[in-house]
Amino acid sequence: MYEMIQSDTYPLADSTRAFFEKAADTGLELRQGQVDMALEICEAIKEHKPLAVEAEVGIGKSYAYLVPAVTEYSISHKQIVIATSTIALQEQLMKDTESVMKMTGISINITVAKGMRNYLCPRRLENAVRKQKNSEIFRDISAMMKKKGSDRASMGINVPDKVWELVNVQNYGEKCHNCMMKSRCEYYALRERLRKSHGVVICNQNMLVAHMQNLSTGGRGLFNSDGGMVIIDEAHNLESKFRDAFTTSFSRDELETIVRNCSSKAPSRKKAEVGKYADDTIEYIEQLYKHLVRQVSEQRKTNDADTTTYYLLMDSFTKEILKVIYKRLVRLEESSRTTLSYATEFLKSVINITGENIVWLEMDSKLRICTCRKEIRRQINSMLFPFGKTTVLTSATISDKSEGSPIDKCRYFLHNIAFPVVGLVSEPKRSPFNYDENTMLYCSSKLPYPNQENRQLYREQSIAEIVKLLNITHGRTLILFTAKEDMEYVYKKLSNKHLPYKILMQGKGSSQAHQLDKFKSDVDSVILGTGTYWEGINVEGESLSQVIIFKLPFPVPDPIIDYKMSLADDNVRDVAVPEMIIKLKQGAGRLIRSSSDKGIVSILDPRASSRESKSYRETILNALSEKNCTEDIDELTAFWNRLTEIKEAV
Repeated sequence: MYEMIQSDTYPLADSTRAFFEKAADTGLELRQGQVDMALEICEAIKEHKPLAVEAEVGIGKSYAYLVPAVTEYSISHKQIVIATSTIALQEQLMKDTESVMKMTGISINITVAKGMRNYLCPRRLENAVRKQKNSEIFRDISAMMKKKGSDRASMGINVPDKVWELVNVQNYGEKCHNCMMKSRCEYYALRERLRKSHGVVICNQNMLVAHMQNLSTGGRGLFNSDGGMVIIDEAHNLESKFRDAFTTSFSRDELETIVRNCSSKAPSRKKAEVGKYADDTIEYIEQLYKHLVRQVSEQRKTNDADTTTYYLLMDSFTKEILKVIYKRLVRLEESSRTTLSYATEFLKSVINITGENIVWLEMDSKLRICTCRKEIRRQINSMLFPFGKTTVLTSATISDKSEGSPIDKCRYFLHNIAFPVVGLVSEPKRSPFNYDENTMLYCSSKLPYPNQENRQLYREQSIAEIVKLLNITHGRTLILFTAKEDMEYVYKKLSNKHLPYKILMQGKGSSQAHQLDKFKSDVDSVILGTGTYWEGINVEGESLSQVIIFKLPFPVPDPIIDYKMSLADDNVRDVAVPEMIIKLKQGAGRLIRSSSDKGIVSILDPRASSRESKSYRETILNALSEKNCTEDIDELTAFWNRLTEIKEAV
């Protein structure tokens, strides 16, 4: 770790240290890792340099960055932007900021800026009330908006996702500035306030990236142009957020709409000719997308993990039809006098003659063709780390190694975002929680190797192992999957066994919160999840006494991972394992969320056990906080019984 600040060299460090000492005198627990992190942030502010710091659960990282940030604001009065990954974290950060301000006596305006889709659009809502067949629910929404505002979370009624998508803010741009209903639009008012305020803004990472991208293209940005430091929590997600922002994509409907608009805008004397040419072009577009849907269907047959990302295979048909559509769009642009450069540039990047782009397919409710430049690290660097500004990056999981210097431990994360050489990287802050006494890691050696050939056998044999583990903690378990199909298979099998605890499965959209509430309230229940459940849930107490990892979360092969691997000396060691370790740490981190939590992390995947000659066991043991490890289920049972006896004695 670099040398700490001496109290006689920088007043901000004095104030920060004094805050934590005084807080300890008034009953707040003094955590050395928290104080060290706060002083490191003081150093970064003093030096006007970026800082990356891993802070495990229990460190209290929000106070560690809020105390120096709030104190610095009282001097500079420059807007502070704090970006995180979920609405729950935004709301918690607002409470923490209010607490720090109360304790320091510093008053600052706080703005919580949720993503646009969390707000009602008055114009779309009015149209829905007027035009939708079942307009009663839209009238109810309108009534609640007048009483409680436009934020979905504050409205007090459960609006189905499909209904909400008809009335929420979908885009923000010039049309919003000219909208007759902007005076009633809460999101419009929020955006205006963000640019003018000098307080603390708590936003999501997507909004921060959009701000930085807008600035990089000569725009005004979303926030105050005279802003100060930026703090990014849950920073392990940053690379994917930037990759998303640099990605251009088109669905079939979007391309066809562009083509149809050409015929409507063509000069009168050419309308018929352009209309016929546009109709023929749409037929080519339909042929392309039908062909690509078949490509996705074939790839799905061999995928054994959750993904919405697939390869665009450049067979002769795909190449030729892309070229045909491109040439036809160029001709349509000329004949209709309509600007189609956005679409033609997209098709050029998909054809990818220079090979500088990554091209892929995404398939959820509909197919999209996606493209992004391969090398975006330089752009990330210039946006995220402007010279003379302090950017603090923190997360519980930015290291993938346990040995070497702080930079060595976090090298994979730092490389992916082009972290500056002059930046500060601190020693990871280890959790103060008593993992040695209160947790055990169980690595099963019972199941077959989980490759494609053994997939069904692995599923079948996993059930008996899962039941044994559930019986130890009497339910109270989160089971994490890398594939939705595996999750649904295990859910069906466990549900049919009539176990003495309720079996729940992750819901979709707003029903996710409902399922989690059921899991928390029914202490002995079991919940199965994938995707966001690896890092997006926080359940303290007995309800979550065990986390079962169904398979090690190695990255699913896709064009982006392939590109990273093409640059690596050893694609497994340098890419696959770091990706897996960071996600595994997130999943295992669901277990211990407070100092009183106790429990078990169980990994079914035999690649974590000692029986495999090419085992990842040592890497996993070094990465996880649970160092007390066994492969003996009887030893695991004895450990849990001992924990239970201690609790009953207390």
